Amino acid sequence: MRAGLLSDPRVINRLNEEFICTSMIIDDLEKRAAGGDALAKRLAAEWVYPVEMMFLTPDGKVVAKLNSYQDFPTVHPDVSSPPSKQRPAVNSADSHSERFLDLIERHFGKK
Repeated sequence: MRAGLLSDPRVINRLNEEFICTSMIIDDLEKRAAGGDALAKRLAAEWVYPVEMMFLTPDGKVVAKLNSYQDFPTVHPDVSSPPSKQRPAVNSADSHSERFLDLIERHFGKK
């Protein structure tokens, strides 16, 4: 996602202006969940391989998600996939950006 979607200025601007963004590796999330962290448990239960972008309410409820394999039709040329998940590369990240921006508009309104 970083190579394509998260390098698009439209996406970056929307995220920076309207959301608090963070990143966590699933192994760290699962450790926190195993330690009793309620939010970590909730997020770990929602997580799907390989990369999830989750949108939460202030109380931690997941209201929308994007998964890098399930929700994007192609792979950005700067990104690799495991052999079992190979898909054709795309020459631009526009389709990823458009899907992201459509999801944001559906759940959070137009900017």
